[in-house]
Amino acid sequence: MGISPDTSNYCLGKGVLYFDQLVGAVYTGERDLGNATDFSFNVSVDKLEHFSSRGGLKAKDKSVISQVTPGIKFTLDEINKENLAMLSLGTISEVTQSAGSVVAESLNAYVGKRLVLAHRSIGTYTIAHGTVTNGPFVVGQTIAASGASTGAGNIAAVGSGTIQIAITSGTFASVCTLTSQTTKTATSSAAPVWLAGVLLVQDSADTVTYAAGTDYIIDTTLNDDKIGRILIPTGSTITDASDVHVTYGYAAATYTKVAAFTQTIVEGRLRFVSDNPVGENQEVVVWRVSLSPDGDTSFIGDNWSTLGFTGEVLKDETGHPTSPYMDFIFG
Repeated sequence: MGISPDTSNYCLGKGVLYFDQLVGAVYTGERDLGNATDFSFNVSVDKLEHFSSRGGLKAKDKSVISQVTPGIKFTLDEINKENLAMLSLGTISEVTQSAGSVVAESLNAYVGKRLVLAHRSIGTYTIAHGTVTNGPFVVGQTIAASGASTGAGNIAAVGSGTIQIAITSGTFASVCTLTSQTTKTATSSAAPVWLAGVLLVQDSADTVTYAAGTDYIIDTTLNDDKIGRILIPTGSTITDASDVHVTYGYAAATYTKVAAFTQTIVEGRLRFVSDNPVGENQEVVVWRVSLSPDGDTSFIGDNWSTLGFTGEVLKDETGHPTSPYMDFIFG
């Protein structure tokens, strides 16, 4: 660092922010916050002033700093679960859904709107089979596996040499015997294959089977199968406010959830390590900062989405008695 005046002291700031979040009484390690578009430091100062009243006009004869409130401000543009949790004072959890099935889940249908199922990653299994004895399989009926495997399920769709089933118990395997409730039989020719978005929708009495694509739609381009939703389109034979039963399978799935506003404070140690293209590098360590969200976060727009934060720098006399707020480190 040069002695002023020296143009080498001019600085064009760049660098990386790290945050070591305090959980309970334990620091959890410094996490790289990703790309920060700005980082700034500010100080608010209150002064206690004294005025002489010895004569004439009052004159200020003493001014001392009575309160100092240092703060920081930064903006991130990497939208990940950790940064969103920090912004929304949220808690991160991993949710695991085991594979399974539901028979006749009851939902109220509304034309032009989506119904939300109890599970995500919905679909059925497609099973290839040989010739069906005593006629074709029928949508809506139950079917059982025997021989090579033992299982049961509900037929959601019938194709040419295939059926789609929601497996409700046991397993279906290659070269097992398939028997419907009306004693129609066939032999499977391959193990079941998961097919996302195919399911069985019936009326409340389970006697009317609604047609996929006309009575209900699962739009995989809009992630209906992943979220677990059914659209009842205009023109459907399903009437408003009627009860429908949905039979489907759901695949094993793991996803991350951020439960927003479950914390009252986000506190920890903040470190900035500069990598300046112009000017000497420095390190800024804020021993204890309380973060708050600042500004709007756009999820739709023409510019890059950003996450804004302000931080109140708190005093840490216990851990750093000689410099309780923050350090600027050169070299």
